Amino acid sequence: MKEICYKVFLFYMISLFFSCESPQKHPLKLNPLFSNQMVLQQEKNVAIWGEYAPNSAITIKGSWGEISSGMSNNNGSWKVLIPTPKAGGPFELEIITKTTTKKITDVMIGEVWLASGQSNMEMDFDYCCNTTDNSEIELSTANYPDIRMLNITNQISSLPTSNFEGNWKKAIGENITNFSAVGYFFAKKLHKKLNIPVGIIHSSWGGTDIEAWTSRETLNTIDFLKEDMSSYDTLVNKSSKSVEWFSQFESIKLPSDVWYLFLEDPIGKPDKWKKLDFKDDKYISSSYRDYTKWEKLILPGSFDNVFETNDFDGAILFEKSFSLKEVKGDYTLNLGPISDMEFTYINGEKIGSSLGKKSLANKSYKIPKNLLKTGQNSIIIKVINQYNEGKVGEISLNNSLGANESLNGIWNYKVIAEVYNQFNEKEQTWPYYSFYLYEDPSINFSKRPQVQSYTQNSKSALFNGMINPIIPYNIKGSIWYQGENNVSRFKEYETLFPAMIKDWRKKWNSDFPFYFVQIAPFENYNGLSSSLRNVQRKTLKVEKTGMVVTLDIGEIDDIHPSNKHDVGYRLAGLALSNDYGKSMVASGPLYKNFEVSGNTLNVTFDFIGSGLTSYDKELSAFEIAGADKKYVAAEAYIKNNKVYIYSSKIQNPKYARYAWKDTSVASLFNREGLPASTFTTE
Repeated sequence: MKEICYKVFLFYMISLFFSCESPQKHPLKLNPLFSNQMVLQQEKNVAIWGEYAPNSAITIKGSWGEISSGMSNNNGSWKVLIPTPKAGGPFELEIITKTTTKKITDVMIGEVWLASGQSNMEMDFDYCCNTTDNSEIELSTANYPDIRMLNITNQISSLPTSNFEGNWKKAIGENITNFSAVGYFFAKKLHKKLNIPVGIIHSSWGGTDIEAWTSRETLNTIDFLKEDMSSYDTLVNKSSKSVEWFSQFESIKLPSDVWYLFLEDPIGKPDKWKKLDFKDDKYISSSYRDYTKWEKLILPGSFDNVFETNDFDGAILFEKSFSLKEVKGDYTLNLGPISDMEFTYINGEKIGSSLGKKSLANKSYKIPKNLLKTGQNSIIIKVINQYNEGKVGEISLNNSLGANESLNGIWNYKVIAEVYNQFNEKEQTWPYYSFYLYEDPSINFSKRPQVQSYTQNSKSALFNGMINPIIPYNIKGSIWYQGENNVSRFKEYETLFPAMIKDWRKKWNSDFPFYFVQIAPFENYNGLSSSLRNVQRKTLKVEKTGMVVTLDIGEIDDIHPSNKHDVGYRLAGLALSNDYGKSMVASGPLYKNFEVSGNTLNVTFDFIGSGLTSYDKELSAFEIAGADKKYVAAEAYIKNNKVYIYSSKIQNPKYARYAWKDTSVASLFNREGLPASTFTTE
């Protein structure tokens, strides 16, 4: 103990000599990873880092009996390594400077894993109605204080950042509500099998491309991305100017359930849209007469080009005055397709509205009696467009006595709001899509820049914002569930996926294990998902990787299968087998090679476990082809742990494949219950 105290004293004296800036001006800051209830990787020199006064001493003291010291650099950044013991806890960690001491309590030492990807990894126990098929049970029975999870708050950045929001939580009761379900089940199985603490750092974002999770340095080396990456700085610059433009204006958050608008029965969801207030009442009022100062546009036609960029989304008012010599009979206003929704007014009174599919169809509105008048009348159509190309169809006024009038031609228009996907890097805020109100009539639209968004799918955006901040926190390995967003670009994924794995390992300076989930069957992949699944299988060539197959637990009508526990458990099985010395079969059968015997093609597999099986059902989802590669459905059977494939239609088979449709369901397993992967012999 005397020796430790002496070391601390000596380090303080050295720092006092070298430091020329007052620490009071630079309070001690820690990366958010270092907080109460954290989990540190066992038996490693783990990195602790943060900010303090430049050129000042930092001492790290662990209650397990270790102490380490270091100095902050000229910018005040510091990193200190401290050895950790075997799994256990709880411990305390002290960060000591000459002005302050920060204490982190309830620190566990065990196994730390990174869980990342898109929505199927992101989905928690409160994700609508189908996160996992036993959510209620898990929420009511979770009592694993030695399992902790830290959620990295969604954020993007055009440059690598070091900060984020988030805190560690124990897996107890309602605490797990916002845990990644896959990450939780993975940790649960590890914890039960190893009886040690498990920490999960969860960093995922639904609907994202793999390019967003990969560093700029790596993307710069990929040939087919070089053109895109050469304009990266231009994209960032344009997005910054766009942010500057839109930040001048009041905003209204866009309702998140856009897709509801296109259902036959939107279940009351459009109420959110109907209540949007664009502060346009004065323009709709019958007393407003200054339409002549508005811009002009011919209808029917497109309004996507109102800012000469062919990409306008937002809210716009169209006005046209028309004259009636006399008002007799009943009047109907006929409107052609309008995207995506409209609210129609005559002389300041609303006569009808339509949303989604109804708006995209022809429609008629009866005009109330006494609303039209002899002489000048005004019609205003408020159009809100966010989904489709902005268009307005034919417009006519029809009279029951046959006095019909076309209202096509020149209309006045005014943009009252514009949609922008804004991210404020300075404030690290993300309101998603918002309407920005063009309320001020004196707005100079000539200063409006070419609108550009830097989004969660911009290249390197999530690596910078959600991966870089946790490097170099010591991790045992990573689990990954992503690919759905890259299905249409499966050929590129064959390069991108291995590149990302190698990228992360390089950044961590660690050849850590990387286990991933093959995407599940789903009906709306346009026939491309089998190719993506096959590319994922090929990624197993990368050392220290493993793959979970989900052909048996998907839901063909839902891209988010409910069964998250089997996914997590299978991922844990890979780790237990490969990294923790547990004797178990952790992978389903994987295609190895084939040979042709007469009119039959015989396939051999790795990871057959105690044998191949179809569980007494007919093998299905196999196809066979000749040299022309025209595949037909094939018969198949198991013999001597090989699969024999044939068809009466193919006499000289050359190729075979399995589960090559979006909706293919597993029929081949090993006796340990794990399904075989999609494959092709080509």
